[in-house]
Amino acid sequence: MRLLSLAALTLGCAATMAAAPSINGVVNAASWLPPALPNSGIAQGGMFIVSGSGLGPSTLQSAQGYPLPTTGGLAGTSIKVVVGGVTEICPMLYSYAGQVAAVLPSGTPIGTGMLTLSYQGASSTFAIQVVEANFGTFALNEDGSGPGIFTDLHYNVITMTNAAHPGDNLIIWGSGLGAISGNDANPPTTGQLDSGQVQVLIGNQLVTPLYAGRSGSPAEDQINFTVPAGITPGCKTTVAVVVKGVTGNVTTISIAPKGQTTCGDTFNSLTTANLQSALSTGSLNIGGVELDHVAGHDDTLGAEFVSFPLDILIRSFGGTTSPSIGNCIAYETYAPTLNVTDPILAATTPLHTGSELTLTGPNGAKNVPASAVGIYADILASAAPFYLSPGNYTVTNGAGGSNVDPFTWDLTLPPSVTANIPASINRSQDLTVTWTGGSAFPFVTIFGYSAVPSASSNFSWVEFICSADASAGSFTIPSAILELLPTNGYGAFGQLGVSLQIAGVAENHFTVSGSPGLNEGFFTAFIATGAVATVE
Repeated sequence: MRLLSLAALTLGCAATMAAAPSINGVVNAASWLPPALPNSGIAQGGMFIVSGSGLGPSTLQSAQGYPLPTTGGLAGTSIKVVVGGVTEICPMLYSYAGQVAAVLPSGTPIGTGMLTLSYQGASSTFAIQVVEANFGTFALNEDGSGPGIFTDLHYNVITMTNAAHPGDNLIIWGSGLGAISGNDANPPTTGQLDSGQVQVLIGNQLVTPLYAGRSGSPAEDQINFTVPAGITPGCKTTVAVVVKGVTGNVTTISIAPKGQTTCGDTFNSLTTANLQSALSTGSLNIGGVELDHVAGHDDTLGAEFVSFPLDILIRSFGGTTSPSIGNCIAYETYAPTLNVTDPILAATTPLHTGSELTLTGPNGAKNVPASAVGIYADILASAAPFYLSPGNYTVTNGAGGSNVDPFTWDLTLPPSVTANIPASINRSQDLTVTWTGGSAFPFVTIFGYSAVPSASSNFSWVEFICSADASAGSFTIPSAILELLPTNGYGAFGQLGVSLQIAGVAENHFTVSGSPGLNEGFFTAFIATGAVATVE
């Protein structure tokens, strides 16, 4: 039997060697941004990832020294790029069957070209867009979203439980500041790149970095900056790097008041008390039920109940896609529909909460069965008359589950805010949006989304989400966030632009006993007002 298995393995390897590699995509190694968006493309001298199958050996092989392998390849894999008739061989960082990392040579011309990956004599090609600069920030979830990789000057990583403070000097780690004058296969000399043309958006402020250049490793960049003294602390504070007018992927950083180690928000599950509890117990158990209506779409219920180990929590979205109040965040995805999910959730433990949830509101009761352990989703209404309207709601899990005891949560949804939706958006200018009737809500959410179609069934999506003090009546979206919007994207079927939505969010918080129960349960609802605005 052992000999038969060995023979089958040998034949399988022979077939792999004969077949051409299959390439699914080429992306910035830090941001993982999809194609056809304003910040897509690979920067000269930048680190990139090729994903697919049959790209390299079954066991990951990394470059072991300098110069990085080029013409000879790495573990049988080599990459060349041809742009404008110029051929460049890419220094290799690692090779694996499903993913290969390499450096785009600084001498590669700007423009559209073709990447060729060869593995053990078989080759495959993929179109590539080369740009002058396009900085991607590495993220703790290794997916380009959520908490970014920031350190203090002693290289301690900033997290929710090791937060930064106003006035701290920090380092952003990423790739894509642009070309260098030396050989990309060797450790680069340090020095400023794009001097005077790099800015850091933190919160809603643009700051000039102290240093922006190579870190000393090929294609790896570092940006040193000072956290503004007047910034409002928050667990999910905006950070994005803008190079020559191009905004990179948007990540978050945790900022705490001076003298406080953990961050703390007020409207979500990332309170100081919850994070201190997670530090002492090693986990945080979160459950949430959300009711929402987005203009032009269905009324929906979504709920999830999970246990986050501490090391997973600090790399996650923290139970919500929204940022801390006073901030904006953005997600850029490639899929048939817009569905932003936290990639780190796969490492959490679902909590058995019961076989179904029962929702009761002004327009009757709805039973929503669990689609999986701890997960519930349903369309409450797909056309007028819609289910959601101002009034009182309760949600219960009946007899409960093996992890979460029975609960009944209540929520009052006030009349919706009256929003002023602009007819057009100029990406190069800050946009102030206004509303009335916000005093009944703890906060307002402002979000916009746009999609660029591709040749396949997928779209390149951009969604930004801002959280604002509801009583303020206005919020200014930084132009650095608006620059992410494509001018050729669609905000609705057949309508070019961005779907811009504003809603007052009602939210109540609870704790629930059980084994382990919930440290944080939240019941939230909103009815958004929106329209498609053109993008200039």
